[in-house]
Amino acid sequence: MDTVLVVQTRDEPDQQLLRTAKRHVTGTETEAIFCRIVDEKKLQNNLQRQANSERQIESIDEMEEIAKTEADDIASDAFGDDIPYRAMGLVGTIPDDIIEVAKEEDCGHIFISGKKRSPAGKAVFGDVAQSVILQFDGPVTVTTMST
Repeated sequence: MDTVLVVQTRDEPDQQLLRTAKRHVTGTETEAIFCRIVDEKKLQNNLQRQANSERQIESIDEMEEIAKTEADDIASDAFGDDIPYRAMGLVGTIPDDIIEVAKEEDCGHIFISGKKRSPAGKAVFGDVAQSVILQFDGPVTVTTMST
């Protein structure tokens, strides 16, 4: 069975990305892995802010479980019983962990949402999707959401 990796790095799901991945997989023997990845640096900053404000702090393990639950809910809504999928939650370094998961799971295709930016903006600030395209040895489908 072939496997594709559908990546969500934002809080809100990219519906266009989900539809595109579903169209690609429907009617094939392909499994989709829907992975909600939370940037570890951003999480650490949030944990520090929570600690300073005396809020309950979530551990990385707890955050990964939350991310997996979010991934499962989103994938269930988007894919239902139409295509086989697995949900995964991860706290890590983006885009490096995207590539790592794709290799570990032997994925032949990655679906990811990019940001609408000018070429100069991508050069100055970098772009996760662009990094994935350059590092992954296979097809990468990128959709864009307005930010």
